[in-house]
Amino acid sequence: MMLTKYADYSVRVLMYLAARPGKKVPITAIADVYNISRNHLMKVSQNLARHGYIIGYRGKGGGIML
Repeated sequence: MMLTKYADYSVRVLMYLAARPGKKVPITAIADVYNISRNHLMKVSQNLARHGYIIGYRGKGGGIML
């Protein structure tokens, strides 16, 4: 099955967050682990948050979590 890069990044973000339940994870941590552009992950995480799959926290100490 072929996935678009956007779908692949979405699945990677969800898998990374699922392995760390209840913890806020900065997007840069996910970008470093998977060697993906931080800007691409920002777009992916904003879309996932908009649809209710993840929760996004802004500001210092922010991040994303399931």
